[in-house]
Amino acid sequence: MIGLIGLNHKSAPIDIREKFVFCEEDIRRFVPQLLTQGIAGAVVVSTCNRTEIYFELKEHASTADFEQIITTLIQYRKANAEVKAHFYHMKNEEAVKHLFRVVSGLDSMALGEYQIVGQIKEAFSISQSNQHCSSILYKLFNEALKTGKDIRTNTALNKGAVSMSYAGVELAGQKLQNLTSHPVLLVGAGQTSELTLLNLIKKECTQFTVINRTQEKACELAEKYHCKVANFDQLEELLRTNDIIITSTASKKPLYTEEMVTRAMKERNNQPLLFIDLSVPRNVANEVGAIENVHVYDVDALNGVIDDNLERRKGEISHAERIIEESVLEFTQWQSIQVLVPTFQNISTRFQEINKTMLDSYVKSQNEADHEKAAAYGELITKKFIGLMIENVKTVTNNGQEQEYVLMLNKLFAQN
Repeated sequence: MIGLIGLNHKSAPIDIREKFVFCEEDIRRFVPQLLTQGIAGAVVVSTCNRTEIYFELKEHASTADFEQIITTLIQYRKANAEVKAHFYHMKNEEAVKHLFRVVSGLDSMALGEYQIVGQIKEAFSISQSNQHCSSILYKLFNEALKTGKDIRTNTALNKGAVSMSYAGVELAGQKLQNLTSHPVLLVGAGQTSELTLLNLIKKECTQFTVINRTQEKACELAEKYHCKVANFDQLEELLRTNDIIITSTASKKPLYTEEMVTRAMKERNNQPLLFIDLSVPRNVANEVGAIENVHVYDVDALNGVIDDNLERRKGEISHAERIIEESVLEFTQWQSIQVLVPTFQNISTRFQEINKTMLDSYVKSQNEADHEKAAAYGELITKKFIGLMIENVKTVTNNGQEQEYVLMLNKLFAQN
């Protein structure tokens, strides 16, 4: 059985989501705890807008199973039990459909955004490299990525799609007059920072400084786009000379504290300072937004910009949903048949055993030529009966979807 537990930008605010962000090291530590609870495999998808755990249970799941996994996760993060209310859970077809919608960009805050594809691929790769990925999950994620590609190829869902980086730049433009006249500090040198830089260039901005904990990456990005580069330990100093701070890092603790920004504002003679925080967990401490003339916007504040773009592409959603429905049906039919594989093996084994027993007793009273004929005939009859039984099993169990019949047949043909 395929299951899913998770929270996202629809079910939980950023102060809850940031408690459950997973890096690869977290995944390596946490998933083995699940594998001791009857789970055959798991894939953890963690982005700024969601943390979702897709898993395969060895047995049919109950509500208690989902509750136990959520409780294990909350305990691992040492979070308050009250956050449980923000989690959702799904199983089988519902979970499959959800993943297909996620990888297609239909469940993103920015409808149709493409960055989620890379994030899903990374989560899938981490699961495989750490031997957390079961054969069912391997098939599921490959089909999800294939479906996402089909949707982006055959619909216009991602044409003009808004990314978080684009929305951040748009928001900065709305909050500041003459955006091009303000120097910008980019903190972080990953994909989001590069996309942000490209969007700023499209707005004809030219005053950029890039910093990153790994100086080499900052230099590579700065050289590519002809920006200034600074050392990470100059973080506070750079607040004095830049009006816009766009930050996107994997830091688990705030980079900007109330004390740091208060000192910088004094040096700036209280000139306005704008933070666009694209990080989860957030890079800017909560208290910073209360400082006079300091304006802080996190990823949840980008909804207004994103909603404007959503209206222009709603017509493509129904087309994408039809592709997903077909893909989900195809996958669930395949998954159901996998449930019947042990049954088919048991049927085949039992009939082969009966054929061998009967043939062995027949051989004692027959010559070699008659034995060969009997063996060939017995094998033919056995294969015919096995084929007939398998087709009947598929029909009776509705291709493996009627679990109670599958269990009964497994008992019927089980080995003694």
